Parts: sequence; C-alpha cells; structure tokens
Amino acid sequence: MKTERKGRTAPWAKALGAVLLVPVVVVVALFAVARHREGDRERDAFDATVTDARRFADALAGRGAAPSPQDVRDVLAETAGHGRGDGVLHEVRPAADGTRVIVQFSRVYERSPALFGPSTTTADRCFTIDLPALPADESPDGTEARVTAHGPDESCLEVAAAAPDEGKLRVSGT
Repeated sequence: MKTERKGRTAPWAKALGAVLLVPVVVVVALFAVARHREGDRERDAFDATVTDARRFADALAGRGAAPSPQDVRDVLAETAGHGRGDGVLHEVRPAADGTRVIVQFSRVYERSPALFGPSTTTADRCFTIDLPALPADESPDGTEARVTAHGPDESCLEVAAAAPDEGKLRVSGT
C-alpha cells in the first residue's frame, strides 16, 4: 500500500512551475528595458527640440531688428526643414525690449514595440524667443536672442494666452 505525503509539492510540479516562470520573467525584463530605452529616445527628442529652437533663434537674430511675421516664417522654413525637425509658428508680437516669437518644435522618436497604436510618436515643446531691439546703426552680429523652453505639458496656446498682451500679431494656420 502506498502512503501519501501531505503538504509537499511533487518534484515534477516544481520543475513545471520553474519552466513556466522563466518566460514570464524574460518578458517582464524585456518590457522594462524597452521602456527605459523609449524614455532615453524621448529625452533625446526633447533635447533636439532645444537645439532646433537655438538654431532658429540664432538665425533670426542674425537677420537684424524687428523681423516681420513673414521673415519669421521664412527663417523657420529654413531652419526647421530638411529633416531637422518640425516647427510651427504661433505668434510674433512686439515686446517692450524687442520682438517675442512663440514657436513649437517637434521631433519624432520610436516608441517601444507597441501592441496598439503607431510605433512612432512626437516630442512637442513650446519655446518663447525674445529678440532684443537693435538701433538702426547697430550690426546684428553680436545680438543674442533669449530662448525659453517651456515644459512638455505646456502648449503654445497656453503660453501665448498667459503672456502679457502688448500688441499681438497673431499668426495662425501656419
């Protein structure tokens, strides 16, 4: 007659549990690594928008004093095109000490393997660029624009609405 042991797990059950647990642990580890890499790609995309904004601001400052909205659009097309990143102009307005430009730059980055939805997404960031006023006889060579990067959760519409109203020249549909 066979005696039963109560309270102990059979060796075959332990082996089966270990075999089934290994793939679960591997999938969880791969998911964690993919999320970390996606975070790095997102940070790199946000850093690239700062570089795009700086390039745009330098090009605007090099043009001289008080750029018109069309000048701003032209510089934006030159600096944000050609695969460097997308730029959307929201406002150009005169400020007490020069001109203020509110612009959004975007960069595309790859998401982790997505089960639902697209495999790429964009990092969008709004920037306020303040160009100092230049006297007519001064060269724009030494002029430096001030670039303010707003948080990733702030839209350019919110930034424009929060800024003081000093004679806005709204630019929409660009």
